[in-house]
Amino acid sequence: MPTYNPNERGYTLVELMIVVAMVGVLATLATYGVRKYILASKTVEGPEMLRSIKEAEELYRQETFTYLPTSTSPGSSYFPWGTTVPTGGKKMNFDCATCTDQSAWNNLNVSTNHPVQFGYEVVTGPVGTAPSAHPKWTIAGFPASPGDIWYVAYATADLDGDGESLVFAGSSFTSEIISNNND
Repeated sequence: MPTYNPNERGYTLVELMIVVAMVGVLATLATYGVRKYILASKTVEGPEMLRSIKEAEELYRQETFTYLPTSTSPGSSYFPWGTTVPTGGKKMNFDCATCTDQSAWNNLNVSTNHPVQFGYEVVTGPVGTAPSAHPKWTIAGFPASPGDIWYVAYATADLDGDGESLVFAGSSFTSEIISNNND
């Protein structure tokens, strides 16, 4: 049976409160870090799909000598989401039988076997006509009077539901995927 020794010292209430406060701070930092990591992992889809769209558009041009539009103007139709910007990281199946632009995506031969969090659109134009700005973002660096036919593909989503859309753009003007993300 243990005996009581008055010389042994236990933890004081202040020490226990300090440890609890430290654990709380560490938990808060961990939660913030995990949330930021998860949000960053969701953004990977947009650029990857834009690379697939770029490859498909270039193959389509080799066969038909033109690029294939999937929407008439930027910000009007986000496949497969329709006219609403995808919000809150929700996912939707890429095949959308009720979408009016499904046939264009079928002709472009771009698809994925998993649900998507971004809405996609492709705008094309003739020689000498500049691409119009996306409603969620003004694109700098695209030529004002292109010397060839062109396309701009957009991936748009509001992944964290804060009302600010994240937009990625890929185009026939550059091999880079550019973004309105300032982070």
